[in-house]
Amino acid sequence: MKRKYFFVILSLMFAIFLSGCGVENGIVPSETAELNISIDPNPVPYSAIEEGWEFAMTISESNGVGVTISSLKFDLYDSQEEELIITETEIYYEVDIIDWFGANYISAFSSIQEPTFYTWGEEFSGNYDMLTVAGIDDNGNPVEATARIDYLPQ
Repeated sequence: MKRKYFFVILSLMFAIFLSGCGVENGIVPSETAELNISIDPNPVPYSAIEEGWEFAMTISESNGVGVTISSLKFDLYDSQEEELIITETEIYYEVDIIDWFGANYISAFSSIQEPTFYTWGEEFSGNYDMLTVAGIDDNGNPVEATARIDYLPQ
């Protein structure tokens, strides 16, 4: 009988040990979404018809965790690679993103895309934008991705 209890207790201890694997300080690790940004074409040619630079932007998730996009930030840089902070930084938040893309949520292994985007010629004074996309994934993790958008001269 004692032998039977010994194996039951040993089995319970083994199960408790296995359930604690991967847990550090009581926190179970979770997967984090991975955002990817693609710009097509890049570098972006000037369109005389649209009087600006036209491109498609795709934001995708590639690690199997959905993500809610909370902001898109465009920082414009000049030919000396200095950021034009005062007049050229544009930030779009959730309502703007929904208006622009039709949604601000990206399911696991999916994407959102905007077929065209314009930077109007008369307001343009830089050579490239650094785009930063930020959000919170379904596991509560903050996520961010950046991409460089190069503009060809007029």
